[in-house]
This record gives sequence, C-alpha cells and structure tokens, in this order.
Amino acid sequence: MSGLRILVWLGSCLWLMTGAVTAQSAGVQKLREMVKDGPIVQRNGPDTTYVNTLNLLARSYYGVNADSAFFFGKKALQYADSTGYGKGRAESWRMIGNTYEMIGSYHEMLSAYRRSRLIADSIGNAAQVAKVNVNIALFYRQLGEYDEALRQMDNDSTVYRDNGDSTQLAYVYSHLSDVNYHHHQYDKALEYAQKSIEVAVAIKDSLAFASFNNDLGRALAAKGLYKEAMASHLRSMDYYRRTDDKLGQTETFNHLAHASLLLKDHSSALRYAFQGLDLARRLHRKKDIMDLGQVLAEIYQAKGEYATALRYFQLYKDYSDSLFSEQIRKQSFSLETRYEYERKADSIQQAVAKKELIQRHIDRNHTLQISIAIIFILFLIMVAVLLQRSRAASKKSNKALSEKNKEIELQKEAMEHQAVQLLLNNRQKDKLFSIIAHDLRGPLNSLKGVLDFLKENRLSDAEIKSMLDELRRNVDYSSELVGNLLFWASSQLSGVAVAPVCLPLHQLVDDILPLYAKQSGEKGILLRNGIDEALTAYADKDMIQVVLRNLISNAIKFCRSGDSISITGRRSGDSVEVCVADTGIGIKDDILGMIRRKESITTYGTAREKGTGLGMLLCREFTEVNGGKFRIDSEWGKGSWFYFTIPADASSSSIKV
Repeated sequence: MSGLRILVWLGSCLWLMTGAVTAQSAGVQKLREMVKDGPIVQRNGPDTTYVNTLNLLARSYYGVNADSAFFFGKKALQYADSTGYGKGRAESWRMIGNTYEMIGSYHEMLSAYRRSRLIADSIGNAAQVAKVNVNIALFYRQLGEYDEALRQMDNDSTVYRDNGDSTQLAYVYSHLSDVNYHHHQYDKALEYAQKSIEVAVAIKDSLAFASFNNDLGRALAAKGLYKEAMASHLRSMDYYRRTDDKLGQTETFNHLAHASLLLKDHSSALRYAFQGLDLARRLHRKKDIMDLGQVLAEIYQAKGEYATALRYFQLYKDYSDSLFSEQIRKQSFSLETRYEYERKADSIQQAVAKKELIQRHIDRNHTLQISIAIIFILFLIMVAVLLQRSRAASKKSNKALSEKNKEIELQKEAMEHQAVQLLLNNRQKDKLFSIIAHDLRGPLNSLKGVLDFLKENRLSDAEIKSMLDELRRNVDYSSELVGNLLFWASSQLSGVAVAPVCLPLHQLVDDILPLYAKQSGEKGILLRNGIDEALTAYADKDMIQVVLRNLISNAIKFCRSGDSISITGRRSGDSVEVCVADTGIGIKDDILGMIRRKESITTYGTAREKGTGLGMLLCREFTEVNGGKFRIDSEWGKGSWFYFTIPADASSSSIKV
C-alpha cells in the first residue's frame, strides 16, 4: 500500500474521532448516573444491567484513574457475589486483574485472572474464558514469550469470530500486530493493525481506534512510511489528551519521538520525548522510562551531542537492568504458577482414578443384587401384563369415548368464545365507523359551505380568513383521521406484514418532528428529541413511524401554550422502551380507562381539536405485532406519558424474516 493510499484510507476514518472525547466523557457520566441509585430489586433475578454498567465504568477508568477502576470493579463483584450472577463475577474479576496490571501488581493480576477463568469455566462461558486467555497471553508477551502469546491469541481469535464478538476480536488483531512487530514480520503487523482499525470503525469504538492507530503507525514506520506513521500517532495523541488518558499519552509520546527522529525533525523528537519521560516518571512506568531514555540517546547521538546521548543511554541501561531483574522475577513467578497448576491437576486426576476404582468395586457387588432383583421384577411384570390385558379392551373403548366427548366440549367452548369475541369486535367497529362517518361529514360540509360562500362572494376578507383558519384545523384533523383509518383498514383486511430492520431511533424522531413544527409553533409548544444517538431498535420502520406520529400529534392536541413534549428512550434488557411525555392537561381517569379497554371515544384538545381514539388503537396494535407492549400513564392537569417497547435487536425479536 503506497503512502498516499494509506493517508486516504486513514482520512476516511476521521469521522470516528469527531466528537469522541465529548461522547466518552458524556458516556462515563451517563454510566455513573445509571448506577447512582443502586441496583433495581427484581423478582426474577439480579439486576444484571447494574453489574454490567459498573464493569463498563471500571474499564472506562483503565489508564486514567486506578482508584476509580478498582472502586467500580470491586463494587460490581460485591453485588454479583451476593446475587450469584456468574457472568458478572467473571467479568468483575477480569476488570480487577486489568487494574492490577495497570499498577504493576502482577501476582494479584494473575490471581484475579485465574478466578475469572474458573468462574467462566464453571458456567460454560467460552467467550469469557477467551477474554481472560487474551489477558494472560499479553502477560506472556511482556515476558518475551511471543510464540506462546501468538498461539494463544490465534486460538482466541477463532472463538471471537465464531461468537461474533467484534470488540474482543479487534483487540486480538491489535495484539497479533504487536507480536508480529516484535518478530520483525512487519507486513503481517501492518495487516493486523489495519484489520483492528476496520473493526473499530465498524463498531464505533473510539478508544480502540486510538490505540490501534499507534499499532498502525509503528508498523508504517518499520516499513519506511514515516509521514504516514506520524499522522497515525497524532490521531492517537489527540484522543488521549482529550480523555486525559495518561498511559495512552506516555506510549504515544514515545512513538511520536521515534517517528520525528526518523523524519530527522530533532526539535520535535526532543519535545515529544521529554513530555513522555515526564509522564512516565510521574506514573512510575519503568518500561516507558527505559524506552524514552533510549529514544533520547538516539536523538542526541543524531545531533552529534555525544555527552548528552551517553547520559540518556545510561538512563536506558539502568532501567533496562532493573526491568531485566523484574523480568526474571515475573518469569519465575509464571513458572511457579504453571507448576502449581499442573500439580493440582495431577492431584485431581489421582483422586478421580481412586474414586473410579472404588466405584467399580461397588458396582460389581451391586450387579449381582440387581440381577436377582431383575429376575423377580420380570416375574411380577409378566403377572401384571396378564392382568392388564384383561382390562385393556374395556378401558380402551371407554377412554376413546371420553376423549371424544372432551374434544367436542372444547370445540364447543372455543366456538362460543369466538362468537362472543366476534360480536364484541363488530359492535366496536360499528361504533368506530359511526364516529368516523360523523367526524368526516362535519369538515366536508364546512368545506362545501365555504366554497359556496366564495362562489357567491358573500363573505368579507376577515370572515374568509376566520373561516379558513377553522377549516384548516378541520382538514388537518380529517387528514390525520383518514391516514390512521387507511393504516387500520389495511391491517384488518390484508393482515399485518411486519418487515423489521435496525432503527436508529434518534434519527427517526428527528425526521418526524419537522412535520409538526408549524402545528406546535402555533400553539407555543416546545418539541424535544431526548433519545441517545447511539440507541437502536429492531422493528418495522413504517409502523413505528405511525406510532410516533400519532403520539406526538396527540400530545400537541392536549398541550397548552408554554407546555413541552419530549421523546426519550432507554434500553432495558432485550427491549428498548420509548416514552412520549407532555406537560399538557392530562387525561381524566374515566377517559383513560376507556382508552386502556381499547374503546373508541371522541375527545377534544385544548384548541378544540377532535380525536376518535383510532390513533391509540393503531399504536397499541402496531407495537404488539412488533413484539412489544404499549401503556399509558396520565395525571389530570399535569400531563401524560405514553410508553411503548420494541425489541432491541434481531436476537431478541420473535419475528423471523
């Protein structure tokens, strides 16, 4: 890939970084808001969302604040332990292990990873086991055991591809890029770095995108593409500075200094190296201090300042010796851990073999007893069979007759139920059509009368303007009524054909609100889209548009000047709940009861706008055929809240396409 093509390819990914920092900080604040009130008490099990959110917070603080990462990880573990939520326990221990790695406590890190893997194994969660194995593989990489790390990550990448876990697969690609870089396989390192960035772009993970750009820049520099490498590292640094990720900044300063040196920009190389060295010393990151000391020595050597170069080379050597000792200690601990694991495995195998030997001895004794018992039982069975055959013929005919009678009775009850239901439905539809006929006749007669007056020139300009305003409101109402009637008639006559797709709810609401800008503006009502831009659902787009249009139009009818209407949404388990709330006059209890009973009723808004209740029937029916639920809450004089739920994604939807 040429340098120009790489720059074009990287430029196409710039959209991912736009607004990433604001979204990151807002995302952390949103996560904190979600857990501030503690877990929700549920009848059917623990509040898994609470645990998962705490673990996401622990991950968000990795590289930024170890105390906060520990706090949220241990808080998640405490609740998961108390409720027996196995998946949450395994992930909490993994987050705690990651934080121990951040502060260099490798003994505690491996202990936490071991606990996470044991729990994941016990509940059969292969994906969680693979995550922990990747973390352990990274530890092998730190020890310099690149072959073992590469083997483990190759296995785990297969698990993530099979499970469709794009996030973890992206990190595996990043780690494979790093391992191949250290093996001097620069083409493979570049290939895996590009794969990891493609996945990060696809899943819109800004943190991963920043990290993977450093992998890409390092591989590009190794292939001699220095300017492209510098551009890639600068993208990472922009993200880390805005998110205050000190670990990310330290590593990126080292890459920037090295790339600047290769470009022979010595002043920039020194500036980046000193900034990185200052951060590394504050964070007590020995390896980063060593790497930056080496870069500074190379920079001053290139400048011909050999005395200064020698001083920083000595810094590199001192920390290299220290890290070598630390490396030996970690390798020793790793070998000790492996030996302890194998020793326990052998002990378990011996215990199992002994147990099997005792069991075989018991089985032999039982075999004789069982054989005698079987012979006696067979004799009793033969006697029982003979007795049973004598009764079988009469019982068979009686049973058949009884089953036939039951079947006839059930069919009778079903037919009676269907007849009653059909009668009720016909009455309801007759009532609905009578309301529709009455409400359509009025606006049409008004229109005819105005046209007659206009034809005869019997009206003044003021009278025409007054009548046109009233006529426009009637026509708006009739248009809405006819639209709902067509949707309802289509669903009743030809059946409802649901075609679910992935819906970006924020954009869907943004497309609908301009349709009501004039109507709401005339009444002085504020419309607000409060749905998160990242929130998606899985449902029929046309039906959900009909639901939202009816709810927004209905809310405008019952709002006064100065009131507001807000549309919000949140994910709850496998569903997404959308709420259209207004601060209008609300609904009286008797009217609310009739709506909940799916009865049609004519109501009037604050500006005498009419409503038949057909819109609410459509909202309820379209929500239910998409696999969701519809409900209404209201308080007279204070406002109303209309809720509907739809599946969050295809895996949680009962509709197959």
